[in-house]
Amino acid sequence: MSFETTSLVVNLLGIVLGIFFLFAGARKLYGWEWAKKSYLEHFPLWVYYVSAVVEVISGIGLILPPLRFAAALLQIVLILCVSLHPWHHVKAKTIILPVTTTALLLLLMWLARP
Repeated sequence: MSFETTSLVVNLLGIVLGIFFLFAGARKLYGWEWAKKSYLEHFPLWVYYVSAVVEVISGIGLILPPLRFAAALLQIVLILCVSLHPWHHVKAKTIILPVTTTALLLLLMWLARP
C-alpha cells in the first residue's frame, strides 16, 4: 500500500470511528435507554457513565491525527474492560459491533503507530 493510500485509509478510518464513538458516547450521556438497560444488566450505573465519557474523549481523539493512536488504545481498553463480564448470557448478534469496532481500532492503531 502506498503512503498516500495508507494516509487516506488512516484518516478516513479515524474520522469514521471517531464520529461513531463520539455519537455513541454523547447519546449515552443524553439518555439512551436501551444502552443503559443493557449496561445495568451487568454493571453498576457509574460504569455506564464512565464508558460514555471515555467514548466521547476517544471519539474526539480518533478524529485528531496526533491523538489517534492513544485514543484507539483508550477505546480498546474500554471495550476490553466492559467485555470482562460473564459470557453465559451473550447473544451472537450483540457481539458483532464490539468485535467489528475492535478489529477496526486495531487496524487503525497498526496503521497510525508512532
